Amino acid sequence: MPEGVQCSDRFWEGQILEGSHPAYYAVHHLSVPAYYLQHNLYSRQGWLAVHKLLSEFVFDGLTPENARRKIGRHVDSRNRTFSIVRGEKLLGVEQIEWGLTIADVRLDTAEHYCADVRRWARQVCKDSAALAAASSN
Repeated sequence: MPEGVQCSDRFWEGQILEGSHPAYYAVHHLSVPAYYLQHNLYSRQGWLAVHKLLSEFVFDGLTPENARRKIGRHVDSRNRTFSIVRGEKLLGVEQIEWGLTIADVRLDTAEHYCADVRRWARQVCKDSAALAAASSN
């Protein structure tokens, strides 16, 4: 990152672009989970659930619309038995060596941004797969 710029600054720059330009928003379902997984901002159960969901987006072609139909009822806060963000964090996330981060995502055009976010999300899934598998048991 450039001097004085934090990961969160870069992340929120991307989120602002996503909120103002539909072409950037096309990867919102990838950018938020990738960032939150890397920064361990979910609860332990939330981290594992979101990792699984992001992997389905990246590797299985799950779309946001299909995800809402498939799991919407289960993740609704009235039906969930755990908090997505509050609670014990997953141990070991801080030990992962990330191949790509938000610093690798270009913001200059929607085309670059979307391509980079897709690569980043895929790399997050790969880099954290062993931890997710070991922690799901």
